[in-house]
Amino acid sequence: MSKHSETLSKRTAFHSLRGDWASRQQIGYLMQQGVDYPDCLSLAAGLVDYDSLPIETTRESLERLLTEPRLARQALQYGTTSGSKALRQTLLDYLALLDGITPGELNIPPERCLITTGSQQFLDLVTQALFNPGDICLVGDPTYFVYLSTLEAAGVTALGVACDHHGVIPAAIDETLRQLERAGTLGRVKMLYLVTYFDNPRGVTMTESRRREVLELLERWESHQHIYLLEDAAYRELWFEAPPPPSCLSLDSTRERVILTQTFSKSLSPGLRTGWGILPHKLVKPVTDLKSVHDFGSPHLAQFLILDLIQTGRYQQHTAMLRQSYRNKRNAIWKALEQEIFVLPGMSADCPAGGMYVWLTIPPGGCNTRFEGTLFPECAQREKVMFVPGELFFADRSHPSADVTMRLSFGVQNESNLAEGIRRLARGLRQQLGG
Repeated sequence: MSKHSETLSKRTAFHSLRGDWASRQQIGYLMQQGVDYPDCLSLAAGLVDYDSLPIETTRESLERLLTEPRLARQALQYGTTSGSKALRQTLLDYLALLDGITPGELNIPPERCLITTGSQQFLDLVTQALFNPGDICLVGDPTYFVYLSTLEAAGVTALGVACDHHGVIPAAIDETLRQLERAGTLGRVKMLYLVTYFDNPRGVTMTESRRREVLELLERWESHQHIYLLEDAAYRELWFEAPPPPSCLSLDSTRERVILTQTFSKSLSPGLRTGWGILPHKLVKPVTDLKSVHDFGSPHLAQFLILDLIQTGRYQQHTAMLRQSYRNKRNAIWKALEQEIFVLPGMSADCPAGGMYVWLTIPPGGCNTRFEGTLFPECAQREKVMFVPGELFFADRSHPSADVTMRLSFGVQNESNLAEGIRRLARGLRQQLGG
């Protein structure tokens, strides 16, 4: 037996291929950096603002629930795998409101809505239901790195598609599909995954015209291969100046191509661990069956709490407050970038209109932003500031932009810390670039 075969035999004797794929998840490595550099001022963590967490609002809602015996018993009992029907119907009504249409025009029954333990569970369940190992998922380049890990853990190949300031580029999708068709692998493509609002990591929102173009493109390819669009709308409600465009789901005339997911982790509280999504008819049973194996249903008390907050208008008041808070933080980090970073040659970023991230590009040649480069340890060890290297967000880690990009989060730090963090980052960049 060869040394390689012996190593493989030992590995598979103790855990599965899926376990091996999952062991390489990128978020684990990123979290380890936080452990290795605990005294850093972090512009890396995608956490929400601690001061904005709805303590009083949650307490009042729970008191209302728990002082009414009938509701309290229902909330504390098992629910259904799909989740509270009252909440699912309310979420559909709320989605229609966000999209500027009536619930009748949305025309989606609550049976197609699934409550999950955070949107990450929804993403994982859809991935398990749709893909086999060796299948292909198209993703924006760059994209949400945790979902790249989800795909890898399922043995799915992620292929990056170029994006610009308006979102994913339809012509790039078309060319990728043509290349796969010529290679005889088009049949392995099951889905296109896009973060459509204030995306993680770039803070970019797809324009309405771009959304329509992508849907039309997928419709044209229907005779060759059916491809779902998974729309991750985690940051949709965190807009600053003006509400963003309607969802791809509402623009899909069939209501059967787009899989939509949203979460209350960013807009309310990650501790409630509640997300939700809309499934095409064909995926309702397989995804729900998988969820029943996972947990029989997500936490029931959290669902009753969220339902109460939406019905009383407290949730909408909270998201309005969040928008103002994050807008102030966006202004603070952007002002610091203008004063400290953009004065350096070749630095660039787009000012985000929502969400909690800035995607910074540095000039090539001077240094790179990768973990194993010199800039990251310079900033983390010497300047005590941390960012997320851009390499994590690309399906192909050798992508040229992976050398010169970084994600900066303004979600968790206060305005003073954001300004200080950017000053530290600027010192690290000057040290590396010789400026």
